[in-house]
Amino acid sequence: MSSEIAIVIADAVRLREIRQDSPFSCRVLHFTDSNLVSALESIRAHKPRLVAVESNFAHTTEGRAFVDLLHRLAVPGCEIHLISFVKGQWTTSAPDATPIPVAASPVVCVNTRRVPRFPVLDPLAMVVDGKPTNLVDMSVMGAQVVSQPILRPNQKLKITLPDEGDEVLCLTAFVAWAAFEKPHNAPAAQFRAGMEFTDAAAQALEAYCRRHCADEPLIPRA
Repeated sequence: MSSEIAIVIADAVRLREIRQDSPFSCRVLHFTDSNLVSALESIRAHKPRLVAVESNFAHTTEGRAFVDLLHRLAVPGCEIHLISFVKGQWTTSAPDATPIPVAASPVVCVNTRRVPRFPVLDPLAMVVDGKPTNLVDMSVMGAQVVSQPILRPNQKLKITLPDEGDEVLCLTAFVAWAAFEKPHNAPAAQFRAGMEFTDAAAQALEAYCRRHCADEPLIPRA
């Protein structure tokens, strides 16, 4: 039996817009298109009544393969829809329905997988919801961290980044993905997570990266 949950998959920028102007009245779990593994795990676990895939992503090669996989999973009671920005609002429709014209989103489209991520030069003990957390790498849109306190996808966070002297940079974010780890040389289990900033100014983060990160960005994984 399906649950009263909707799962939405979109790129990071459009996902923020959908959160702000949600067309759903039920509980919603959000996943970026770079975190499809976690999205599939949640679909299998929660058996949502609706999975909404953002239409621009759905028309990419990866998106078509993902939608095809969802159809083959055949989760009981689950409908697969496309979600598109039309006439100033987000609207869902079945993929085999009359195509909805895709209007330009009011925010510039950015694929977070193309935003350079920079490794942190020295270990930085950032504070996440009042608890120390290790910052691994970051970009102007998000960061990867290692935390012993549990972090869950879609969890909202308050972040404090240490800066020069006694200065700090305060941000809010949400967890885009999280993975449990137990390294053989670590004293305790930990969570590795990717978070996306929700209120950060790109200029301030660019300056922060210049002060605390390597000059060369990480090479994206294929």
